[in-house]
Amino acid sequence: GINAEYGTKGNELLRSIKSYMLSNKLHINMSKCCYIHFCPKSKTSSNIKSDTLHHLHIDNFPIKKVAEAKFLGVVIDENLSWEPHLTALRRKLGFAASTLYKIRDSVPTYLRKDLYHTLYESHLTYCISVWGGVSLSKMSSIWTSQKHCLRLLFGDKEAFLEKFRTAARARPFGNQLLGENFYIREHTKPLFNLHNILTLRNLYHYHTYMEVLKILKLRDPITMFEQFSISNRKPTLLIVQSNFTNSFLSRSTKIWNAITPKLKLVDFSFKIGTVKTQLKNSLLKLQNSNDPVTWTTDDFNIEKLESLKVTVK
Repeated sequence: GINAEYGTKGNELLRSIKSYMLSNKLHINMSKCCYIHFCPKSKTSSNIKSDTLHHLHIDNFPIKKVAEAKFLGVVIDENLSWEPHLTALRRKLGFAASTLYKIRDSVPTYLRKDLYHTLYESHLTYCISVWGGVSLSKMSSIWTSQKHCLRLLFGDKEAFLEKFRTAARARPFGNQLLGENFYIREHTKPLFNLHNILTLRNLYHYHTYMEVLKILKLRDPITMFEQFSISNRKPTLLIVQSNFTNSFLSRSTKIWNAITPKLKLVDFSFKIGTVKTQLKNSLLKLQNSNDPVTWTTDDFNIEKLESLKVTVK
């Protein structure tokens, strides 16, 4: 059947890899070898029995099947839901935020933003163009973590601690009961805009756009460049031909076609650093263009970016 054919082809490929490794005097760590059978979530239960037909091995050493595996720091699961990676990322971001809170009062104020980029945002943006296209419900916990980190690092610590300094019986008459203001958290939008920090959604737009830009300009890697279809009439317009609407190719093409007209790119003669600066400034202006206190959907709507021409330097 089909599953037996997949197993045969898989073993042939593994034999070729083994031969290549031996020819180049390289070693395969068999204890770390595993494989994932990627399949839609709706078909996972119906394919459990058929998965047992996949007997992959290298020199009669069986390769174990796993539901998820970490590859270059990214946890990949069999359904490509990215939920295991988001769980691991949320734990890592929580540790980074607690570290920043502990050293906050020990470093000068002007260094706090550098520490944020170094200890927190570096984890947040790692491979974000791969997993950042998940639904908003899955992304909400990471977005909450980012806002929590900004409150810890840049928020009004004295105002927060003041709420817990006195017992209820020591407060003036009439203020013993805690009102709704006690439970309201500090708004984070002013903190983001004051320190020129991009939100999670805009970080995803920024990094995805820059990755596509580098692929198209440098044509590297060539395998990725060949996946994009460039319009013959307009050299900066991408035409997607992917059947998977939630793939990187499809999502990155939509972001590219939404932002490129706003930046007025006509060719690829510009410097990458120039585009980086102007794109970041545009996204910062976008997330600061609406309500100054509360977040709105328009703060992340790249269709509403203001037109900004990229100058060649």
